[in-house]
Amino acid sequence: MNGIRTWWDGVEAWLTGLSFVPQLLVSLAVLIPLAILAAIVLNALVNGVLHLVDRFAPSRTTRTEP
Repeated sequence: MNGIRTWWDGVEAWLTGLSFVPQLLVSLAVLIPLAILAAIVLNALVNGVLHLVDRFAPSRTTRTEP
């Protein structure tokens, strides 16, 4: 765990040493894929929950009596 903390401190020091535009570009290069991944995972979770709710919901079909 100490190695990860030391590595992250180095990355943070490198990133804060950059000027604004490179900081922005590096941050966007990391944050945009993470945001897309989070959206895909959240979409899958919501679809799964809605599928379960729909499975246990009463049928919505109506029958007409002849």
